[in-house]
Amino acid sequence: MDALTLIVAVFVLLIAWIVVSVPLHLAARAMTGGRATLGAAMLGTLLGIVVFYLVFWLTYRFTDIITDPAIAYLVGIILGFIAFLGLYKALFKVGWLAALAIAVLAVVITVVIAVIIGAILLATGFTTLF
Repeated sequence: MDALTLIVAVFVLLIAWIVVSVPLHLAARAMTGGRATLGAAMLGTLLGIVVFYLVFWLTYRFTDIITDPAIAYLVGIILGFIAFLGLYKALFKVGWLAALAIAVLAVVITVVIAVIIGAILLATGFTTLF
């Protein structure tokens, strides 16, 4: 990989990270009365993945030893999601219910944005990437 390819890849990843953080930022601002920052949303986007996966993986590995793998998987998902909400709770300085509302609202905003972009692309005749 040459230097230009690496620079472009880093730039694209940075832009994608910012774009993916926007729905979380909007949801957090709505739930915190405007106190949330884009930087906190970006940190939440990045750390959310890490925290969820780490808690899920550790829980699954330890629970899988004593129970059925399907139950271990379910317990891992539940504890990973709770850890994910705990991250939002700490980052945005809200309660557990508000953290859940931020997560749900961010998903809703993401879906709305995706539908709008899809409708625009469809209306302009852009039906395929290839």
